[in-house]
Amino acid sequence: MKTISPFFSLLILLSFTFHVCGQNKVDLIKKEKFNINKTSEDKIGMAQAVKVGNTIYVSGSVGWGDMKDALKLAYNVIDKTLKNYHASFKNVIKENIYTTELDSVIAYKDIRRKYYGTDYPAATWVQVQRLYSPGLVVEIEVVAELPVTK
Repeated sequence: MKTISPFFSLLILLSFTFHVCGQNKVDLIKKEKFNINKTSEDKIGMAQAVKVGNTIYVSGSVGWGDMKDALKLAYNVIDKTLKNYHASFKNVIKENIYTTELDSVIAYKDIRRKYYGTDYPAATWVQVQRLYSPGLVVEIEVVAELPVTK
């Protein structure tokens, strides 16, 4: 009967330990999901928002039609999503706006004041060729941070 060298035994043990410990770390991530329309979101393969720790990642909320109305639609969905986590636009630290009509978003940028006041997050605005569904003119995603509770 052949014996395994101590070095090879240690290598097997370390590989097993790394595999098991690494897997446990992944399993420890607690994701709290929120859906506006679970059936539709499941078809796409997404959740409206996912909270990990104190951070809320809000998927792109969309608007269609006239840009003024489209922005209000998108921000109202974000507002509803944030409220699910007892948060508001004051908790938003990052905003990305994707639009097929950047000049129109710029023209109606004051609509954001209704939601943010003067406490704006870091922001990126990008014009794109198209969004997920034809007819969409804007998609806004945000990241919000909740206060640390003790």
